[in-house]
Amino acid sequence: MGCDYCEIAKGKISSEVVYEDDRCIAVVADMAFTPGQVRLFPKEHHTIMEMMPEALADHLFRIANKLSVALFESLGAQGTNIIIQNGTAAGQSIPHFCIDIVPREERDQLDFQWTPKQLLEEEMDTAYLSLKEEGEQLILGKEKKEEIVLKDKKTEMVVEKEDGDNYLLKQLRRVP
Repeated sequence: MGCDYCEIAKGKISSEVVYEDDRCIAVVADMAFTPGQVRLFPKEHHTIMEMMPEALADHLFRIANKLSVALFESLGAQGTNIIIQNGTAAGQSIPHFCIDIVPREERDQLDFQWTPKQLLEEEMDTAYLSLKEEGEQLILGKEKKEEIVLKDKKTEMVVEKEDGDNYLLKQLRRVP
């Protein structure tokens, strides 16, 4: 059997659907932190967020926001956690991008806290400089990169060519 989320989207696995449109589906989570937890995912198979088209990511986050409001209104939630486990190192167990919307109440005894560690100044500086450089390239478009078109039988993907490793190869290393 293939991906569980793809099977749900195709109607081959039954699930309690709370929202559906042509691009995504939201179901009540069968394994949940709290009653009413909703799992939202694209109908197209995308393993991690970076593999999704930007317009689809935008759409999913707008729907996640509306589902969060619905949890406040319908279940009387006092808060929600919006959780994305993006890659196996982040706890992703099914290789299909998903947003979990978890309704919360005060004193529900869920603890999503972790204790940050004190990093060395050199570690922080290195991370900052790397992120700043990448951010300037991605957001401000300071550097126009050559595009490579990759095709297989079903899809076509445009990837920007980078010095050294290209983006697609970096992402393939992250795929769970």
